[in-house]
Amino acid sequence: MKFPSRATALIVLFAITGCAGFRSKESADTAPKASEQKYASYAFEDLLSFAAEIARLPPAERLSECQQLLQRYQADRSLGVRLHFFFAQAATEACGDIRNASVIVDASLAELQDERLKALLIYQKEILSRLDNEIERRKHSERQVSHTVSKEKKVHRRLKTQESELKELQEKLDALKAIEQRLDEPDSGQ
Repeated sequence: MKFPSRATALIVLFAITGCAGFRSKESADTAPKASEQKYASYAFEDLLSFAAEIARLPPAERLSECQQLLQRYQADRSLGVRLHFFFAQAATEACGDIRNASVIVDASLAELQDERLKALLIYQKEILSRLDNEIERRKHSERQVSHTVSKEKKVHRRLKTQESELKELQEKLDALKAIEQRLDEPDSGQ
């Protein structure tokens, strides 16, 4: 009697593990579809929620998410993907080109019906434009500083060269003065 109950327990155990394996395969099949749908929506509330989610991420995770969206954007230019990428890019340093973000907004505005979303995108575009101008101004300032430092180094090298030349001339002058003094001194031996 113990044998059939053990066999029944084994059959039940195999059935449970088999179903679990089937469910995990089924959920693995739906996972890519869920991530595809995650970026498909361009509803105001969904995009605002995504923007808040991106803003809360640590910088490394934010960059990773943005880079994934950049890859997705390169293959899929649907409105939802474009706008999700725009919001990720706006909040992430070193992910794509800010000027490209403005192009995304311009291309998307014509397709949108939601006036709130249009207003938000126009506002975000202005912020990014201002940020881009600041970045360019900073780069220009850095180039000027680098140029000035380079000039100062050249002047410093020239001064060092002139200083060593003056030191050498001073040594020669001192040597000539010493020779002159010896010549002017009366010979003590005569």
